[in-house]
Amino acid sequence: MKKIIIFLSMALCFTALAVTSQAQLLKKLKDKAAKALEPKKNTETPAAEGQQTNNEETPSASSKKTKVKWVPTPDCDKLFVLEKGETFLYDETKVIAANGKLSYSFILQNKSYEYFLIEDGKRSGPFKEAPVAQMNIVSDKRDSDEDNGSSNNDDEKIDMGSGKKDAVTAQYSKTINNKLFIVFNGKNFGPYDFISKIKVSPDKKKFWAAVVIGGTTDMMAKMGMGNSFLVNEAGVKQKGGDGASFAAKMMVSQNFGAAALSILDNAGQKAITISSAEKKQEGSMMDLYSDNKSTMMVADNGDILSIPSQSPTQLLVNGNEAAAFKVPVTNMRRLFIFPEYNKSVYYQSGKIYRGDGSEEALSGVTFPRFVTINKQPAIYYYKIYENETGDKEVYLCKKVL
Repeated sequence: MKKIIIFLSMALCFTALAVTSQAQLLKKLKDKAAKALEPKKNTETPAAEGQQTNNEETPSASSKKTKVKWVPTPDCDKLFVLEKGETFLYDETKVIAANGKLSYSFILQNKSYEYFLIEDGKRSGPFKEAPVAQMNIVSDKRDSDEDNGSSNNDDEKIDMGSGKKDAVTAQYSKTINNKLFIVFNGKNFGPYDFISKIKVSPDKKKFWAAVVIGGTTDMMAKMGMGNSFLVNEAGVKQKGGDGASFAAKMMVSQNFGAAALSILDNAGQKAITISSAEKKQEGSMMDLYSDNKSTMMVADNGDILSIPSQSPTQLLVNGNEAAAFKVPVTNMRRLFIFPEYNKSVYYQSGKIYRGDGSEEALSGVTFPRFVTINKQPAIYYYKIYENETGDKEVYLCKKVL
C-alpha cells in the first residue's frame, strides 16, 4: 500500500511539472508573437541622401553587370550590312593595304548555304559554292605585312647547300673573261669570287648584293665561303666576315635605302649582322631563324632591329635594348616599329602593347592591320554594330598610334 502511495505521488509531481513547462512554453510563444507584431523602432542614424542604411538591400555582388554596347565612333565608316543569318567565312577573307588605302574582300554564308561576295562595297551573289575564284583581291606574300617593317623570310635566306641561285641572282650574275661580275643596267660591278644574293628594287634602278671576295683559300672563296661583303650600285662595300665565314641572310629596308647581311662565322661559332650604315650586331644562329619567320630586319636608316629568341619581349637595335613589351612578340606581322623605338606597338589578343611597357585594350576587333596612310600610322580594323532593328552593320575603324 505504501509503494502505491509513493508511485501516485511521483506521477502527480511529473504531471505538475509537465503542465508548468507547457504553460511557460505557451507564454513564451505568445510574447514572441506579440513582439513581432509591434512596429519596429528605427534606432539608426538617418542616412544622408544617396547613401544606404544597413537595413537597405544592397545589390548582389554576384549579379551580372550590364554590358556596355559598342556604338560607332567618328573614326569608323560603315561599309555594308550583314543580312539575317549571314556569317563571315574567315579563312577566305582578304584584307590588304595597297596604294595608301585598305581593300577588302569578304565571303559570306547564310543559313541556306548560299554564298555572297563583298569587295570594296560591291555585293554579288548568291553562289552555290564559296566564290573564291571570283575574288579580285588576291593576297600576296606581303599580305598582312603592310607597313609594319616585317619581311618575307624565304626571300631573305641564302641557301648555300643546294648550289642553286635564285632567279634574280642568276639573272644579274655574269662571267666575263673567267671573272664573275654583277651586270646591272649596262654596268659591270666586280669582279667577285662568289655572288650569294642579289635583290633589285621595284623600279629596277637599285640593287643590294651579298658577295665574297677572297678568303682562306681561292677554292673556298669560289664556293661562297670567305670574306663576305655587302655591296650596291652606289659604291657601298661593307665588309662582314673573314676567312671561312659565309652569308646566311640578306635583308633590305622598306624604302630600299638600306640593307643588312647576316653572316655565320665558323671560327667564332656565332652570327654577325652588319648593315650598310656600318652598324653591327652579334648573336646566335637561333636569332636568324625562328619557326621560318623573320625575327630580324633593317630600318630605313640602317639600324639592325631584332627580337631575340631567348628574350622575345625585347626589341634590340644594333644589339641594345630599345623597347620592352609586356608580352613576348611571337608574330612579327603584328609588330609596328616607330622611329622612336620605345613607342613601337605590338597587337595581341585584343590589346595594344607599347615598347615603353604600357598597354591599351582594343577588344572586339576583326582583321586588324597596321597601315601608314598619308604618313599617319594607325591600326585599321573591322567592328560589327547591331542597330535598333537588329541589323548587323560592318564598320571599318582606325586607331591612330
